[in-house]
Amino acid sequence: MRISDLLTLRDQTDETGRLLLEDSAPKQAMKRARRDGVPMKSARCPYDDTPSRLGGDMNASAYDALRRDTADVLNGFAWLSGHYFEMHPSNRGTTLGLTDVTSMGISLPLVLFKQGVDPVPPQGRLPSYVASLFKASRGVFSASVDLLNKVGHSPTTGAEVAAFAEQEGHFVRQETGRVCAAPTRLIERTIDVVLTGRGADASRSGLGELLPFATLWEFWNVEQSFNRAFDRYGHVLRGLLEASGGAPDPETLFGATVVDQGVEHRFGAFTDAFLDYANAAQAELNRLLGRAQSAPPLRFEDVVRIL
Repeated sequence: MRISDLLTLRDQTDETGRLLLEDSAPKQAMKRARRDGVPMKSARCPYDDTPSRLGGDMNASAYDALRRDTADVLNGFAWLSGHYFEMHPSNRGTTLGLTDVTSMGISLPLVLFKQGVDPVPPQGRLPSYVASLFKASRGVFSASVDLLNKVGHSPTTGAEVAAFAEQEGHFVRQETGRVCAAPTRLIERTIDVVLTGRGADASRSGLGELLPFATLWEFWNVEQSFNRAFDRYGHVLRGLLEASGGAPDPETLFGATVVDQGVEHRFGAFTDAFLDYANAAQAELNRLLGRAQSAPPLRFEDVVRIL
């Protein structure tokens, strides 16, 4: 499977038929969900402790699902955090730990859907609490990355993260104007579980029955390494195109000199090195998932398409 497919969710649903991406899913998938009777009720946000979202449009149906799954979601986060802090004990209670654990929560359904042996079918089978954990991870992750970039690797609490999210507008989705539907108290409690692995019971989580943590850990580490390399390559390519005023001919483009992390490269050689790495990462992800490693190799055109 191509790496772009391995690392992407589109129209997958959980056991209740809810889309994992909710209103970020493709329009056809949203139409199909409505046609199938999946609740998509909106409501006005009543939480006056976060003025940025008070009175805003929120996905009440998605919160109803999360509320039913709350205990399993918290236990799932305790399971993820507990295993993660065994690897990185110094990150407990910090912005970096929060970012890493919620990032793993985003990767979790990718592994379950894409594994080569007994994958979870893409429609109607994923446990709803896994979908809710994924959605909570997405919401917290964006704020945690912003917080990590602004304050660095430092201790924090659920209340501090929630206050930062309110201050920086993370409770409102810019693309749609919709606001986060979870009560602030639940958000803070969830973040504290992620930060510490405490406040919930990891032994009662069903995640260990769905996959070994080691599989998720290895997949996530390769994914993170690839994402960093991909971001670096994209940054260099965009800078080169901006400097050239558009899209130069291939000979000019690949013959140009670029700088990455203070080192000069010919862009053609820089591209070859990145493609070698990307194709190795693609093969490794397929291997970790127990899939055939025969996916077509990535080319420059494929990378541009993804960017």
